[in-house]
Amino acid sequence: TMEEKISLAASQTIHTYHCLCTHLLIATTTPLPSLPTRQNNTLDKAYIMPLPPPPSSNSTPSSDSQHFGMLLSTTADKKPEIIRSDSGFEKRYMQRCGRCSLVVGYQLDWQQFAGEAGRREGRREDVVYLVPGGFMTTQDMVKGKNMEGEIRFAGVTTVV
Repeated sequence: TMEEKISLAASQTIHTYHCLCTHLLIATTTPLPSLPTRQNNTLDKAYIMPLPPPPSSNSTPSSDSQHFGMLLSTTADKKPEIIRSDSGFEKRYMQRCGRCSLVVGYQLDWQQFAGEAGRREGRREDVVYLVPGGFMTTQDMVKGKNMEGEIRFAGVTTVV
């Protein structure tokens, strides 16, 4: 299952990722290449990163072997964009870099998960889809890696 794969790849190491403008965006215990990707009828092959639930007064600390990932300085669009694909339409809430507004990911609307959604509405906040090519590791940023060859994936756009 997706949870088992993520748990096996998770470690106590924190992996950090930056936007192409060098702004820190993501911290996760699972390297992004180890996360599952969207495969069926999607153009972007986005990484699927589960997000932690909001903290509650009765939460218990999680096991060290479990995945933990956070968006650190992204801004979410308030209104969704409708994307057309071979299988129909998707309602996406874009996640943008907090500095340069580059689209680095998105969240889907609960309406697309009829079986899981129940009567929920709006943005699904327990998972984010991270668009390949929209970010680089901290190590690559420090080394000054030229990311030009990495930015050929569908779905990565700049705001002018």
